[in-house]
Amino acid sequence: MSLADGMLWIGGFDPVALSDLQRIDADRLVFGRKGVDGWRLGFDEEPPGPILWQLPAGARYGGAIDRVGLWWAVGIAMVVSALVLLGAITGLDLLARAIPYAWEQKLGDAISGDFGAQACRTAGGQKALDDLARRLSPSDRPIRIGVVNIPVVNAVALPGGRILIFQGLIEKARSPDEVAGVLAHEIGHVENRHVMVALLRRFGLGLLIGSGGTAAEYGQALLDARYSRAAESEADAFSVKQLLQAGISPAATAGFFRRMSKEEAGMGGPLVYLASHPSSDERRRRFEAAAKAGTAFRPALSPPQWAALRSICAGTNPLGDIDLRF
Repeated sequence: MSLADGMLWIGGFDPVALSDLQRIDADRLVFGRKGVDGWRLGFDEEPPGPILWQLPAGARYGGAIDRVGLWWAVGIAMVVSALVLLGAITGLDLLARAIPYAWEQKLGDAISGDFGAQACRTAGGQKALDDLARRLSPSDRPIRIGVVNIPVVNAVALPGGRILIFQGLIEKARSPDEVAGVLAHEIGHVENRHVMVALLRRFGLGLLIGSGGTAAEYGQALLDARYSRAAESEADAFSVKQLLQAGISPAATAGFFRRMSKEEAGMGGPLVYLASHPSSDERRRRFEAAAKAGTAFRPALSPPQWAALRSICAGTNPLGDIDLRF
């Protein structure tokens, strides 16, 4: 038996091309010949290495896996899965940016309508908020802000540039500069389309055709939403940038997060880092570092404007003891 030019020569028989052989037993050296029924070639003893290495290998997992090997195939599958997942996440971001802003505004109006009973509005307080939003917003798209009488220290960005500030946050803030830092953060979510990405991830394409849920369900989803740490950091970076451009000191926002970090201390320390939001202490350091000494800053609101905002919910009833987390 010998091997030459891709042909297997067996004494007393016509030569056989190696490409015509196929392994028919994964455990024994038994081969068939393509296109020739009943043709068999077996070995009682293992042939010499130069011949053995060029004989077809036995099929165990399927053609493609057998050609590259099991562990190589597993590795390739893991890489492909990661790329598919990355593509899905990136695809949501691209889809969110392709949605017409006018459509987003209608959705935001529908969601904010569910808070109508808790809406707070006075002429002076609303004007103060609108003036502040114009200072902090970099685009021509209108940012529409409202205050709702909910005793929770937070704010939420809705589709279409709608932002709701909870009265609990205004009461907790010690200056309008602290409110400005949080507001700029929420505008960052709007500008980067994080809100639509969160809704698309939760409700899928049904959101776009009206079959994904109701306005109330969308609103609750945003209240419950946990943006990725990357999205939260992106919104914080946006906030710092806009505060500096507006001449508002980020130091006040750093102080706000310093107080929040003390409250988080009772949550178990390291458990805070498992949440999707960056810890308040981490955020404090970012805003603190941006408040450069020697820079000329001016207040986010004048004292009369701040007083008007603080009293914007006077005469309305708070929502009460609720669990609104985000």
